[in-house]
Amino acid sequence: MSQWISTEHPTEYNMWSSDIRRFINLHNNKKFLKDRVKEVPGYTGSVPYPLKEFKQGRRLRTSPLHLRLEASGAQFVEQMAFERTAWFNSNSIQDDFVDNYDTPLGTFGKPAWFDDVKREYWGCRNAVCLIDMTSFAKFDIKSIGREVVDYLQYMCSNDIDKGIGTVIHTGMQNKNGGFENDCSLVRIDHNHFFMISPTNQQTRALAWLSKHLPTDGSVQLSDVTSMYTAINVIGPRAKDLMSDLTNTSMTLHDFPSMTNKIINLGYASDIMAMRLTHTAEDGWILYIPNEYALHVYDTLMSAGQDQDYGIQNAGYFALRSLRIERFFAYWGQDMDVHTTPLECNRDFRVKFEMAADFIGKEALLKQKSQGIKRKFIQLFIQGHDLETDPWPWGSEPIYMNGKFAGMTTSSTYGYSVDKLICLGFVQDFDNSGQAKYITNDTIMKGGAQFEVDIAGKWYGARVGILPPKIPPAVSDSYRPSTVH
Repeated sequence: MSQWISTEHPTEYNMWSSDIRRFINLHNNKKFLKDRVKEVPGYTGSVPYPLKEFKQGRRLRTSPLHLRLEASGAQFVEQMAFERTAWFNSNSIQDDFVDNYDTPLGTFGKPAWFDDVKREYWGCRNAVCLIDMTSFAKFDIKSIGREVVDYLQYMCSNDIDKGIGTVIHTGMQNKNGGFENDCSLVRIDHNHFFMISPTNQQTRALAWLSKHLPTDGSVQLSDVTSMYTAINVIGPRAKDLMSDLTNTSMTLHDFPSMTNKIINLGYASDIMAMRLTHTAEDGWILYIPNEYALHVYDTLMSAGQDQDYGIQNAGYFALRSLRIERFFAYWGQDMDVHTTPLECNRDFRVKFEMAADFIGKEALLKQKSQGIKRKFIQLFIQGHDLETDPWPWGSEPIYMNGKFAGMTTSSTYGYSVDKLICLGFVQDFDNSGQAKYITNDTIMKGGAQFEVDIAGKWYGARVGILPPKIPPAVSDSYRPSTVH
């Protein structure tokens, strides 16, 4: 903590749990604190089951779709006081006694929502689903001239000076090359960008961006999180559904992946439609002015049912299963301020070849030259009984050739590969406990054996360092772009 205060950068430990930027202003509300703090002793002193939720201070930040989703059986979890749909309980529509804001009885094993998430997962892969992603942090960044481009080129490790309508995935690094922010930037105009960050980065991203704004006021930054509702229209039938409701061509030729267009949908206008889903599945995320949100949702759902597209709601647990299965890292779970793009397979998003400077470039060039000492990997658990064995939930020890090598960061059940999957970082320690430089060959060649300790029992694991080849559930010509 003292090093963090004196140098502005924490030690090698992840200090996110002590970072004031994990809060927003409402967390200073005295009524909220009075009710929430009463619950804290019991929460922290009870059995630490995965995915435990507070009960006080709930239904505070909700999207315009909240009541629709609640009536459809949505089970909510909280992040930054936002109610986010985790999954849809197929029984709750008929059961008046199901609590939409309470997770099922705690377990370290197979969760009660397994089959519901499985249904949503295959809906995303075979048909079309709607996921409310309104909680994501959103920012408007603009200037009169090119000042905003120069500013973001300095802030971002990827090249953001792309054509109008382009969506760019990029990191914002600190001076050591670690991720201060992991975001998507949409170029709305030559001097106007729209930025999307994970929910838990709302305060952190705003603070980081504000700290580096030009002192002459030439760049304007606004937090517009509460202005837009976001709906992820995901799945192979998303194109058919969207085409029925807009006069904009939704073909892959006219609307490529990683691009944005302003479209009409139903009677609503001024919707930002971005062809990406954060899962490698085809689809669009729609950023909708709040006053149109219910109309757009109802129009999508009604049209999907009328045309028999197999439309259904889905939640974040299905999204998590899709992204972990595809080996996508997520800030706050898999990445933190100490993680660099080279360590987590994001170096293709770093503009090393450009003359433009950016924060952390010197550190990343040095690491690129010397090599890395830890590597992000994907682990497919072997010999595990889904019904009786405890499940991995993150922070399980990883062993390479019988020696401790790292920890898992996140996990899920992969419904396509039919296995539990863990993501995590590994290192190759010498006999004195010092980390050596690690390469792909260290992991993939020489017969390295990997195991994961889940609740005291070691399970063998098949390791991967590249996204697995998962064939499309439904034949389709869509291929996600990795150019940006």
